Amino acid sequence: MRLKKKKRGGDQMMFSFRRDTLMTALLAAAVMFMSGVAQASEITIVKSDHTVEEISKKDLKKILEGKSKTWDDGSAIILVTLKEGPAHEAFLKKYARKSAKQFTNYWRKMVFSGQGKMPQSFDTEDELAAFVAANPGSIGYIAKAPPDGTKELKIK
Repeated sequence: MRLKKKKRGGDQMMFSFRRDTLMTALLAAAVMFMSGVAQASEITIVKSDHTVEEISKKDLKKILEGKSKTWDDGSAIILVTLKEGPAHEAFLKKYARKSAKQFTNYWRKMVFSGQGKMPQSFDTEDELAAFVAANPGSIGYIAKAPPDGTKELKIK
């Protein structure tokens, strides 16, 4: 049995098809990446009259884990979270280094062992922001500009 040789023109056409397919895939990946970056731009908020202007990632992680219970001025830290959503997932992954499920399980263990109280959770960012604006010492996160009564807490 004899194999037929491919003609040169077919090779060039196959290369062109592969190149076009690769370029389309790269473009699609870039668009998906950019849209993911836009969604993951969550910000940390505190009450607008809070004295703290910035916080380190390390200190924020301690707050998220319930290891820091007071601010530098001695006032109690009230951690509030979203129940779910892209901002919730991204924030926990970035600063607590846990998935939403791992974060919830971590807090369940803290509650069960008597070492902490589960953070209050909110269905919407507006509800969370309203709580932060009304309660001194509270800290939360949203994926939009801080509303009246709150301010962004810079993370260094």
